[in-house]
Amino acid sequence: MDELEVKNLTYVNLLWDAGFKAVYADPRNKHHLINLLNNVLPDGVVVSEIVEYRDREQTRDSTESKKTVLDLVCRDDRERIFSVEVQREADWSMFKRCVFYASKQFHAQLLQGQEYETLRPVYEVAFLKDRLPHSKKEAWDTDHIISQFGFVENRTGEFAPPTIFITFVELGRFTKCAAECGSYRDRLFHWIKNGWMMNADPDYAGKDPEMRSLVEAARIAAFPPKKMEDYERELMTELDIIIANRRNYRKGLEEGEAKGKAEGEAKGIAKGAYDKAVSTARNLLYEGITSEVVAKCTGLSLEEVKALM
Repeated sequence: MDELEVKNLTYVNLLWDAGFKAVYADPRNKHHLINLLNNVLPDGVVVSEIVEYRDREQTRDSTESKKTVLDLVCRDDRERIFSVEVQREADWSMFKRCVFYASKQFHAQLLQGQEYETLRPVYEVAFLKDRLPHSKKEAWDTDHIISQFGFVENRTGEFAPPTIFITFVELGRFTKCAAECGSYRDRLFHWIKNGWMMNADPDYAGKDPEMRSLVEAARIAAFPPKKMEDYERELMTELDIIIANRRNYRKGLEEGEAKGKAEGEAKGIAKGAYDKAVSTARNLLYEGITSEVVAKCTGLSLEEVKALM
């Protein structure tokens, strides 16, 4: 099924901004967001309660600063900030992007006159449809898809005080089928990656009340009218952006192919002219014409002519 096929779907695509926000940014589904975070955050970081869904549009530092709108930002009862993103494409520029997002959230906490000790940690979590490149490829497989980054001292490995943490969940590496999902985390990852393609509840939802609740939260037909309106509006906006990007990508490929063909033809013509000049130069040299005269007659450099002698 093509990912752009959005008609007649039973469940939202949780790897689309519109689908993810429809489920996880809805305060009525707060317990699902808590479960999601607790299954991917670093060891020892546990979310008990979310007390605020924050403004997703980040404040600009100046009129020329980049405008950024995040998928979901929330704060828990310990004043920690959690930002969650979903991305269909990923490379290592994604790391810079997530650091940018998190640092903006970290920076925005402190008001004039406040002490730095009041700063609370920011956790940036990105669910990726694709895979990230890793230098140690053998360390990453379908059971190891979560990357955790924080500030660590190089020599000792000592962690700095909690400030900014980046988590990637590479669903492109998760290849388990439904029958192989033995844990809640496996079922969660399988549902996020594959649920939108299903026409009926997966078998594991019947055995797991929490998964059954999450599946129901993603059921499009169960959305109240206002939520349906918001979902469809965001979905259409997202589709327009994706289609425009694909169109621009294809246009770039076509222009690149045309340019390459033209350059190739030009190089072919140039090579043909050069080969003809070399052949003429050899004939003239054979007739005893001086290399200086041959260079003038053929357009070759004196060094090129002398190399033929």
